[in-house]
Amino acid sequence: MNISYVLVVDDDPAIRGLVGDALRSEGYVVDLAAHGREALDAMRARRPATVVLDLMMPVMDGFSFMEACHYEQLCDDVPIIVISAVHEALQRMNEVPVHACIAKPFDLDDLVRTVGQFARPNGRAH
Repeated sequence: MNISYVLVVDDDPAIRGLVGDALRSEGYVVDLAAHGREALDAMRARRPATVVLDLMMPVMDGFSFMEACHYEQLCDDVPIIVISAVHEALQRMNEVPVHACIAKPFDLDDLVRTVGQFARPNGRAH
């Protein structure tokens, strides 16, 4: 596992880009996925230090992603940070193992700090 590698999963390209750019500017290596199925493919290829995950997405939502991810033992030791605008979805977080939940709209600096609790930027001490 690369301790600086973060996988960002969100169906909104603007949010994916914004979060990805912010993390890259802090020294993280970032991959982007538009839905859970793309995220699973990315995790099969390379295990991230942490995942930033939207819940409500087409093709495969965040809940289905987490179920498949744990079934395949891809994320047993990978912290998951959930971001979601849907209050009901955030209330379901006790059903799945996540390390942090952030409601949309979110403060980008807060998200970057939260990622920093689980991953380390290239060349920086944790």
